Amino acid sequence: MEKPESQCLGPICGALDKLGVPRESKWRALILYMRSIKDFDFLDGEQKGRIQDLVVRVLKDKDFSEDRFGKIILENERILFDPWRKNIEQAVRETASLVDEFQRAFTQRRGDVQTLETTAVEAVESGDDITSVVTKIKKGFRQVAQAMIKDSEDLVALSMTDALTRIGNRRAFDRFVENAVTSSIKKDAPLSLVMLDIDHFKNFNDEFGHLIGDQALATVASILKAFSEDMGSMEGKTLFPARFGGEEFMVVAPGVGKLEAGDMAEILRQRIGRYNFIIRNLEGEIVSSGVQLKVSLGVAELADDCAKPEAARLVEAADKALYEAKRSGRDRVCLSSPAL
Repeated sequence: MEKPESQCLGPICGALDKLGVPRESKWRALILYMRSIKDFDFLDGEQKGRIQDLVVRVLKDKDFSEDRFGKIILENERILFDPWRKNIEQAVRETASLVDEFQRAFTQRRGDVQTLETTAVEAVESGDDITSVVTKIKKGFRQVAQAMIKDSEDLVALSMTDALTRIGNRRAFDRFVENAVTSSIKKDAPLSLVMLDIDHFKNFNDEFGHLIGDQALATVASILKAFSEDMGSMEGKTLFPARFGGEEFMVVAPGVGKLEAGDMAEILRQRIGRYNFIIRNLEGEIVSSGVQLKVSLGVAELADDCAKPEAARLVEAADKALYEAKRSGRDRVCLSSPAL
């Protein structure tokens, strides 16, 4: 007689029976768990899609061995933690850059203070009248204070800049998009978001190495920055490009509706796709040329695609549109819609 705890009821379990998934096994629990992941809000569209594809692959292969189980667990964990790993790596690079800049500023200001000390002593020993001495000392202090203020401003700017690509980082994006949402609501103006992801970037890294991959990220960022500057000078649009994490980028477009943002995204897709990427070794020699990068882009608008006017919902809508662009073949632009 079958034990009650081993019974599996409902259409899902019936389907698993037909697919040959052992009833009294951890496989069934794992598959049900992986199916439920699509409802987890903390995962992005690509992660959910990769996990669902993994479920389909498991059911198709029908290999329910212990060895296969361990491999599926590891692959599932890689999918879940990959964005966190990328964010940590990015944060470490930014922190290292900040530390280097702080050390440079500290060394420079220490020299300035020593110079100020020398200036003060010379002024006192010069025999000039007291007004002249005080004026020289005040001037020295003022110069050091201004330099320290500039250092502080530079460090703040650096903390908002991605160390690799030299455009806004995730921190800068979060701040800008929050302010943009507030402004959009206040002015009743459109606000769109373009989310971009380099297609098959893992394969690119595997083929050419991470140093070349970093060059590719910097190249995409420079194209986004140049395009944003062009739109600012020619169209008066204030676009804000930022690296969101890993090979994902964002372009915030205040005052721009979804259709216009979609046109911008298509221009970006073509510009990046036409770029003749040249790969060089550490000696600067050309290893390969004519390498082209392909990107997928998702576009969403605050008013049309968000149940509530919130930055997080705008990001989620753009992410879903991006996943749809990838799911439907990559190297394309997809606009957010209620169907997504």
